[in-house]
Amino acid sequence: MNKIKNHFKKYAPKEACGVFIDNFKFIECKNISEDTDTFCFCPEEYFNIIRTYKIEGIVHNHINAPNTPSNWDITGCNAMAIPYYIYSYPDMKLNVLLPKLTVGVKQ
Repeated sequence: MNKIKNHFKKYAPKEACGVFIDNFKFIECKNISEDTDTFCFCPEEYFNIIRTYKIEGIVHNHINAPNTPSNWDITGCNAMAIPYYIYSYPDMKLNVLLPKLTVGVKQ
């Protein structure tokens, strides 16, 4: 938990991001978003991670705000089909957003 909180502190007042891999080991990622209240992974960094590991979760924070998922979080979580671990910062309360998977094909 300290590694995650320190990563968030380093990026504040901008959101920080990372991933959980292999039994929830945390890997820090670079947030290349120009906005302070959104995150965007560095593409090269993210692709290097997915070539090597199975991502178990996307991690990011909401600065001085609740850990309630935004519409952007919900859309991203569902599109990636990977859980989002959203922390409020600095109090580090966690909210886990699970993707809604749709199965089947319309004919």
